[in-house]
Amino acid sequence: MRADRIAALVMKGALALFIAVWVMVAVIVGAGAWRFVSANGLVGPLVSSRWSPLAAHYGILAFVVGSMAVTGLALVLAAPGVLALSVTGARILRGAPQRAFIQILTLFVAVPSVVYGWWGLSVAVPLIRRLTGTAGFGPLSAGIVLAVMIVPTFSIMALQTLRQVPSSLVEGSLGLGASEDQTLWHVILPASRAGLSQGFLVAVGRALGETIAVQMVIGGQSRVLSLLKPGATLTTQLLTDLALMPARTPGHDALDFMALWLMILMAVLVWLQSRVRGMSRG
Repeated sequence: MRADRIAALVMKGALALFIAVWVMVAVIVGAGAWRFVSANGLVGPLVSSRWSPLAAHYGILAFVVGSMAVTGLALVLAAPGVLALSVTGARILRGAPQRAFIQILTLFVAVPSVVYGWWGLSVAVPLIRRLTGTAGFGPLSAGIVLAVMIVPTFSIMALQTLRQVPSSLVEGSLGLGASEDQTLWHVILPASRAGLSQGFLVAVGRALGETIAVQMVIGGQSRVLSLLKPGATLTTQLLTDLALMPARTPGHDALDFMALWLMILMAVLVWLQSRVRGMSRG
């Protein structure tokens, strides 16, 4: 009984510490963002792409568009690979080959993002440079690297979801004369919609929040979106400027404003996941 009480106290203490840390982060970021909005307004920085803190220009439109473009491109590029890997692991492989396949995917999930960035510098950037005649750095390279990063995570979630489809549905479809492909597209995937949606939202969060790998290949320039020219995202610009702007300066407050938008976007993704989970249980 004493051990149970100690364990309960440890768990409660850990929960309290976790909540306290996140409240502190939210208060610090929120205070800086409030000072920024009070001085610059809410709409102006969101519709301007001129970023020059030394000249008191804090337009973040280019970073917002860059984040959305890189994330969207990564999802589009990753989709075929996710479909192929998840179907292979869930519906084709069985026994030991299936377990080995899942372990390999898990290994790629655990690879540090800097390794993916290094791969982007070594493969993606030179390839785009040869094909387009540009420097090779930009949102296109970042989208390719992010696609490679999110494929293992999304594939494992999709694979587990496809495995949970009741065998009676599959056998019933095949028994009615449907082919394997027809069963996949018209029975298995629709039955897995909720789980696949959750995996999609996790992939969006992973891509939207990634920093190091994107920073290594995107070029780090604040410009209106061009896939083949150096650009930046919200996360990469935070990484670039955070050490250059002391706390409680206008430039640092602008970074707090950007960080707050990222926190809001992540909160929306978490809320959407909870909604999808609730609908799937309902």
